[in-house]
Parts: sequence; structure tokens; C-alpha cells
Amino acid sequence: MEDLRALVVRAVAAVAAALLFEWALRRLRRRPPLLLTRRFVTPGASHPDTAIHRVVGITALPVEVALWLGVAGYVTEQLPVLHAARDRMIDGAAMAFTVPLFTMGDRGYALRDLVALPAVLAVLWLVVSAATRLVEARWLRPGGLNHAGQETIGMLLRYALTFLGTLVVLQAWGIDVRTIAIAGSVLGVGIGFGLQNLANNFVSGIVISLERPIKPGDFVRVGEFQGTVQRIGARSTEIVTNDRVSILVPNSKLLEQEVVSWTHGDPTCRITVKVGVAYGSDVGLVRRVLAEAALGHPLVLADPPPDVDLASFGDGALGFELDVWIREPRRQDEIVADLNARIEAAFRRCGIQIPFPQHELRLGSPELIELIAALARRHFSADELADARRALADARAAACAAADDSHLRDSGAALWSDRALAGLVERNLLHHVLDEHTFHDDTLFYRFRADD
Repeated sequence: MEDLRALVVRAVAAVAAALLFEWALRRLRRRPPLLLTRRFVTPGASHPDTAIHRVVGITALPVEVALWLGVAGYVTEQLPVLHAARDRMIDGAAMAFTVPLFTMGDRGYALRDLVALPAVLAVLWLVVSAATRLVEARWLRPGGLNHAGQETIGMLLRYALTFLGTLVVLQAWGIDVRTIAIAGSVLGVGIGFGLQNLANNFVSGIVISLERPIKPGDFVRVGEFQGTVQRIGARSTEIVTNDRVSILVPNSKLLEQEVVSWTHGDPTCRITVKVGVAYGSDVGLVRRVLAEAALGHPLVLADPPPDVDLASFGDGALGFELDVWIREPRRQDEIVADLNARIEAAFRRCGIQIPFPQHELRLGSPELIELIAALARRHFSADELADARRALADARAAACAAADDSHLRDSGAALWSDRALAGLVERNLLHHVLDEHTFHDDTLFYRFRADD
């Protein structure tokens, strides 16, 4: 019984020691990626490079696996009950991983090959990525090459090294590349339609990297999206808008549709500010005020000079267009907002009016005019009523001329009588507002029924 207790204590101690070792290993694993990043990629960096961090993590993974396998072997060796089960498990796993599943050429491939090959290819991709970052940091960046050239060379180098490394790994695994080519040609007919978009975007990315119609750092507009090209990848291009939103645009769209590049070649571009002033304004004064407001902005170029044109005669305003040239296309919205504020302040200072929409509504119903005049006769003096009748006659004449209605012409200037109004009230076509409200007012108000 004491021997069994001692074995259990040793097993628990081994597991505890393994946990402590793994904790120390994880703590130590955080330091080397940062040191390697500062040594080979970015001096003085505060965070490790992603690719280097992954390579170090994958390198430390076999150490952790070997540690726990050793602990498991030691624990099962100490406890006789688990010893036989361990041996049976090892024999079964060895048989499952070593029995050939299929044969290609002269070699049979087991489950261990199917597991190890993708793992080796993944490690290859991580190593190639880290090597590419190292080349960019050690040779391309110190050589004075711009960011776009570094991205292009790095991407081509990454693809080339990955392709060559994959061929070497497949040949070392005993896989004939010619066999893969034949199988790919057979399967290509079936899966070609499903992968044609992927292949199109991949080839388009290579063409963009070589021809460089756009490059990282360009300020472009693609369809409804506008922003700075951040990265050109194998399948898509990342565009970051002014709102710091990343848009992934397929590479094929950059070659198949129109792309507006504000910084391709010369970054100088022209923007237009439209403004309307009231009719009767001094055109020369408006042109001078607009030009002075533009030249006073620090981001507006003096050469070419701003240009002011009287562009249109609108319904309620004279339309002017102010054309200015700038070298900061990414800030064009900000510049337009500043110019609008400057123009509004200058107009207010010089007394130039900016009109607002106005609409005139005319009612051409003679019956309504007669009703209003009849109500006015009961509550106004004789002189006021005479003035109202003259206004009513003028309004009726204008309404008859517009409507060209014979029965309106024949009705003359007769007003509705009190008896007619009382009849309308008795027939419940008109009713007094006191029927709805409890307050009393000397002036009487009438309302037509909505359904009549």
C-alpha cells in the first residue's frame, strides 16, 4: 500500500513539474520574438512581428508535445494498472498511422503522411513569410526603395519561394509532380468553373504588382468606395477609407472597371465649390469675394490660380462655381467645408445675400372669395368693406381670366347674403366653431363640413 502511495505521489509530482515547466516555457517564448523583431525587422519595436511570433510558437510546439508525451510515459510506467493500457494504445496508434492507405508510384502512403504533409507545408509558408519580412527589413527598406516597391517585391518573392519549397517538399515525400499535373488537368475541367474567379483575381494581383497601375499609398475611388490603397494581396486589395474602414476589393475589378486615382503621378487635383447668390447681386463683387476666400485658404494653391465662373441662372439664384487646385486629395472634403465657411462669412461681411427657396400659392376659387367677403361685411366698417369689395372684384377678374368659365363671368360681383349663410347653417353645411368649443368670441368663424 505504501509503494502504491509513493508511485502516485511521484506521478503527481511529475505532472506538477511539467505544468511548471510549460508555464516557464510560455513566459520565455514571449521574449525571443520581440528580440528577433528588433534585430532583423524593426529596431525599437514595442510588439513582435506576427510572422516571427508564429514561427517561434511553432518551433516551441514540438518541445511542449515531447514534454507531455514524456510525462505520460513516466506516469504510466509508475502505475502498473496503466502500463498495459498504454502499450495497447501505442500499438494501435502505430498500426493506424503506419498501415498504407493507398499507393502512388512505388510508395505507399499512410495516415501519418496525410497528417505530416499539410503540417510541413504550413510550416513552409510561415518560414517563407518570416524570410520575406527579413529581406524587406534588411535589404529593401535600407536601400531606399519606396513602400509600394517593397510590397511588390515581397509578394513576388513570397510566391516564388512558396512554389519552389512546395515542389521540394513533394519530391522529398516521393510524390511525382508530373502525376499531380496529370491529375490536375483531369480535375481542372470539373473544378475550373468554380475556381475561375479565384484564378482571375490571383492573376490580376500579379499583373497589378508588375504593371503597377495602382500601388500602396495611392488615394483612389473604385465604384462607390474612396480611400487609400493599404495592401495588394493575392486575391484582393485592401482600401482604407477616410473613416478608417477597410474595404476588400477583388483584384479583377481594379482591371475591369474604371479606377480614379487622385495620386497617380502628380497628386495635384481640382475641386469645385458651387454657391448661389440672390438676383441683383454685384457679379464682379461676388467673383472677387470668392477668389479672395479661396486664396486665403492655406491648402489652396496659388498656381494654378482659383477660377470663378457664373455658371447658371437658376430659378431663384445666380449660380457660381469656384474651381481651386490642391495637393492634398485625401483632405478634399475638409477643404470644401472650410471654403464654404469662409464664403459664408465673406458674403455676410460684404452684404451678399444667399437666397432660400420661395414659392407663391394663389387660390382661384371665386366661391371661397365671396364667402370670405360676406363674412367680412358682417364684421367690418363700410369703408373697410368698400376696400374689400374692390379687392374682391380684382381677384374675381383675375380668376375668371385664368379659368375661362362662363358661369363665373355671369355671376358678377354679388356677395352671399346673410340669409344664404343662414340657410347653409340650417342645412348643416356650415357650422359655427362654438359648436365645438366652449369659449366665446365676437368674431364668428364658419367651417365647411369635410364630406360636403
